Amino acid sequence: MVTAAPQSTLAGPEIGYQTLDRELSIETLSIEGNLPPWLSGSLLRNGPALFEDRERSVRHWFDGQAMLHRFTIADGRVSYANRFLRTKAYEAMRSGRLSFSEFATDPCRSIFKRVMTVFDPQVTDNTFVNVTRLGEQHYAMTEAPMSVQFDPHTLETLGYSERLPGTFATAHPHRDPASGALINLATRMGPVNSYRFFIQAPGARPRVLASKAARRPGYVHSFAMSERYIALTEFPFIVNSIEIPLSGKPFIENFRWEPERGTRILVFDRHSGAGVGEYETVPGFAFHHVGAWEEGDKLVMEYCDHESPGVIAAFYLDRLRAPNPSRDRAQVPSRLRRVTIDLTSKEVSTEYRCEHAIELPRINEQARYLRPYRYVYGFATGPDSSYDTADRLVKVDNETGDATVWSEHAAYVGEPVFVSSPNPRGEDDGVILSVVLDGAQGESYLLVLDAGTMTELARARAPHVIPHGIHGRLLSSDCGPGLKG
Repeated sequence: MVTAAPQSTLAGPEIGYQTLDRELSIETLSIEGNLPPWLSGSLLRNGPALFEDRERSVRHWFDGQAMLHRFTIADGRVSYANRFLRTKAYEAMRSGRLSFSEFATDPCRSIFKRVMTVFDPQVTDNTFVNVTRLGEQHYAMTEAPMSVQFDPHTLETLGYSERLPGTFATAHPHRDPASGALINLATRMGPVNSYRFFIQAPGARPRVLASKAARRPGYVHSFAMSERYIALTEFPFIVNSIEIPLSGKPFIENFRWEPERGTRILVFDRHSGAGVGEYETVPGFAFHHVGAWEEGDKLVMEYCDHESPGVIAAFYLDRLRAPNPSRDRAQVPSRLRRVTIDLTSKEVSTEYRCEHAIELPRINEQARYLRPYRYVYGFATGPDSSYDTADRLVKVDNETGDATVWSEHAAYVGEPVFVSSPNPRGEDDGVILSVVLDGAQGESYLLVLDAGTMTELARARAPHVIPHGIHGRLLSSDCGPGLKG
């Protein structure tokens, strides 16, 4: 365990990795600039915000307990609310007991209790990664086999989803455009490990669509889906699952980097579940896929390649909380890699689309989901920055490789969310929303950019520092079925 740094000694982006205890609801925030008159809805953000029990801090950014933040935009005004998810893991940490295994923090347990987790794994319900909708219900997600339901109006915790068919699942499901069902990937660990693609329709239990045995499964955070196919990208960061409960290590520290294996891609028909083929490409590591589409008998996909899982080490809290800006940075690459698979000949080609590093990629999904797209939005850390925290928003032209950047001194940005204008004249006609930490002022704000030019339109200042978040979505103005993004 690392010791929590006193907030009074912090400066710059480090204050975004500290616990936020206040839960507020404010009707009107101060706005600088002008919001587009058509912009309305609720931006929901998810991320860690509680990092300590009574005595100790968790070790990694991904181990903090989940908090939801809501910015509601209507009639040129912005309101704000935030609230912790009342999960079992949250209640245990609040009572002074770190009781559940998190991403990189494991409670001290006896060998007997570790062995028993083989049969009854104590997987965390700390759903801090993402938010999604299934029918009329809204869920916060992580890599656990359940999601936590919440009320999008009050942010109140309501209960749990149906249990998913695996030990772990991604927090990045895709949506079937025709039915509204969610398609996701779970990894089942046990005597026989397997990957399981499954589909869940509103009001129904999850149904396994395709399954593939895996002797040593890889760490999978997301996957690719096109009109016809679903594809699992198995990077060579793998685990012998039977060792996890006996090793004494947190979950992610059981995985081993074996680049000599290369990257394996498993492709299935997304409608029938039938296997299409297995393909191999260069070693790498990615959290996030961007998109995928078909070109005749070829499947094309893109992801943000970090080249190795060394990116995980950059987010341990002792590093992120260090106030010395002259320390050596982790130098984590993150470039947009395109992989093209000839499904018939099994030939695989790969290329980088842009030399500018980006992460947390977003596209105009309303116009380009499952189809080729021209523009990708993401965030990045500038080459001259002393910090590991992203300090610029980037728009990549996927045809030319050019990049347009928004940045400001001591501004540390969150994931960009694209919102299309009502009658778009082009793919990039809309706005980008991002929650930004103002390191100089010690506060956060909602930033609104013109998505075409990446120039600022407005910012709405929050009443406190919002800890650095992970993912979010824009809901329609009534917080109802119109979940976008």
